[in-house]
Amino acid sequence: MKRLHMKGRILQLIHEQLDIGIWDWEVTDAVMKEYGLNGAYWRGTTRVTLADLFSSGIIESVEEQLDEQAYFGEGRVLFKFRLNDFGRQRMRDTALA
Repeated sequence: MKRLHMKGRILQLIHEQLDIGIWDWEVTDAVMKEYGLNGAYWRGTTRVTLADLFSSGIIESVEEQLDEQAYFGEGRVLFKFRLNDFGRQRMRDTALA
């Protein structure tokens, strides 16, 4: 079975949470588990992908908090994301939803 590209899977995970949103660390944990990945490099890669999706206007941040558990690094900001209308349309356009 061919696996969906990581960015597409990240969008699907966010889409599955609809309006409540999902924390960046939850997305990262899910992707790493599904793709059999581990380590700081892959945590960083998913975080960069989320930043790319955010800066392109596909997802939006609905909540932020400081990383007290040092998941991405103590004192860094964690983000809870949700898909916006533009993101839902892009997912339909690319057959991800």
